[in-house]
Amino acid sequence: MAAWWKLAMAAAVTMGLGGCLGGLPPTDSIQLAPVPGVALPHKARVMVFASESDLSRNLTIALTRFQNEETKVREGLALAKATRAMLAKGFETVEINDPAIRPHIVVKLVGKASWSRLDARLKLGCGIDAWTADGIPLGNFTNRVDVGETDYRTELEPGFAQCLKKPMEDLLTSSTLARVAGAGFRDPPGAAVVGWMRTLGPITPVK
Repeated sequence: MAAWWKLAMAAAVTMGLGGCLGGLPPTDSIQLAPVPGVALPHKARVMVFASESDLSRNLTIALTRFQNEETKVREGLALAKATRAMLAKGFETVEINDPAIRPHIVVKLVGKASWSRLDARLKLGCGIDAWTADGIPLGNFTNRVDVGETDYRTELEPGFAQCLKKPMEDLLTSSTLARVAGAGFRDPPGAAVVGWMRTLGPITPVK
């Protein structure tokens, strides 16, 4: 009986995450695990950096085993929005490609989606590649998920958000972020910020 119950509960969890079309929970409903001794969100400013090629990247899907098709679904923009939404659960100010906020932390966009007509399953890889604004690495936290049978046209962004939950929790509990937070998220030297930001390449405003 106990074994049957565990199997039933596992199936229910799978249906809740992947489920049928339209089954993914909205990004706003995702809750991060609490960080012991830390009141979230951190009083820090974070900029998500997405290159022009990232933002213009459309989702390519598999029609058959040998034929792919580029859709009009903006994969890169969906990833950027999901990254901003998840970061906003841990930090007070988060914007995409907006250096005017004078960020303490910069997060480079990391992620890729795949969807096949053969099984209608959305498979995602994602990550939080975090740096201080003057170029000190805080860590690259990654994850892969299979969210099950979904409609990629409507559920790409919430799918990425589900994928990003673990990397966000890993960042928030990391020793590197704890050191920066312990110092009060001080503004790094302006010249160092400008120099490192230049290495990112052009920063395209997001409309």
